[in-house]
Amino acid sequence: MPGLMRITSRDAFAEVLAEARARTRAYEPARWPLLRQIEDQLEFMAGATARGRVPHPDDRGRTGLGPLGVREFADTDPEYADWLGELDYTFARYDVLAPGPARRRRGILQVWSGREGFRKLVLVPGVARTVGTAEADFVVHGDRAGSPQFSVVWDGVCAHVQAIDPHRISVGGEPCWTGELANRGWMQAGRTTYRFLVEDFTQPPAPPNPGEAALRALAQLQGLRDAGTLYAIVDAARADRPLELVEESVDPYASLYDGEQGRAHDDVAPYLVRLGRGSGLLERLVGEGWGEAWGVFVVSGAEFEVVRRQLRRFLMIDLEGEAHRVFFRFYDPRVLQTVAPVLTADQRGDFLRHLEAVLYETPRALARLDHA
Repeated sequence: MPGLMRITSRDAFAEVLAEARARTRAYEPARWPLLRQIEDQLEFMAGATARGRVPHPDDRGRTGLGPLGVREFADTDPEYADWLGELDYTFARYDVLAPGPARRRRGILQVWSGREGFRKLVLVPGVARTVGTAEADFVVHGDRAGSPQFSVVWDGVCAHVQAIDPHRISVGGEPCWTGELANRGWMQAGRTTYRFLVEDFTQPPAPPNPGEAALRALAQLQGLRDAGTLYAIVDAARADRPLELVEESVDPYASLYDGEQGRAHDDVAPYLVRLGRGSGLLERLVGEGWGEAWGVFVVSGAEFEVVRRQLRRFLMIDLEGEAHRVFFRFYDPRVLQTVAPVLTADQRGDFLRHLEAVLYETPRALARLDHA
């Protein structure tokens, strides 16, 4: 059921289910056997999803409201027919529905293998895009002799992928012509692996409760983000949550580590993220992570790869008294609190080449390392 949908979360499912049950009762199902069948199926759905339950896979395949709605109500009550169709579709996929209230989330198809790893194709609900090695909306590992390999459309619940002849794809390791991807699903086309994510899908372990220092810092950072000059460096070694937030965002990002050896350390790597105005990632990083040393912020008008190359120069440094180069965790605000006051003018200038400033949290405020 590609296209725009009203049911994009479990709360929305419960809301539409309640409305459909009320409409069914208004039709007086006792007088019409078909409506009694619909009423029974709606009651079954309500019981299977009550009190936060996720229906068993066998139960999710037991309803048939979609065909009933289209056949009997498409002309006389199209709204009711749409409700029944969406309920049928989303009940079968209830386990992949986003928790919480309805939101028009975007889908994210991410390149996961090869030299273009971490690139993202942002999907708007209901808009089909083509992906391939040439002549596609999203060209990956471009090849003059290439062609579009598959199409993808995100409906707010699942991404629907379809191979473009003569290509084949695999979804979750299974060869196919068509398939579906839910949050953190994966697929392959040609020699490239992709994974699919849903914007802001995973809820925080506890409701964010930022303090005054965090709110002041956020106000400063929002202005820089809206001006298009704000990056974040997020430290995946600190916790699972910061990288989860980055992955489930539409913002472009990449590890500061390179090559296959770098990919082996994805779970502990520092990641550069360019924060965009249309994303809520900044608010989530500050709201959930202030005081947890999740990373630092970089102010620069330079392009992503220029900033990334500059920062990679300082992943390892020479340290007096050490025989070998050592890791420099400049993206840890606790390290910067110690290092920033003792940098010489030359060291500061070298570190900040192509950068306007690095901003980092302290117990009371957002501190700034700049050229002054």
